[in-house]
Amino acid sequence: MQQGRMIRTERRHGPAVWEFRWREPGPDGTRKHRRTVIGSVEELADESSARQAIAGLQVDINRGDARLRAKPYTVT
Repeated sequence: MQQGRMIRTERRHGPAVWEFRWREPGPDGTRKHRRTVIGSVEELADESSARQAIAGLQVDINRGDARLRAKPYTVT
């Protein structure tokens, strides 16, 4: 399970935006960097409001995590 990283990115034209970045396994087994723009700083004032906006996205990202698909086992 991963939390990802929320960063504020300046733009050449227009207001700065909040970007969510994470890594996921690619088809060849290497980790691929992914990112998506969440919204402008005018829409989302701070990082906590931006994180609230991506709560559903984090669930989808973590759904593919191999650690969550593993079956639990008991050691006796």
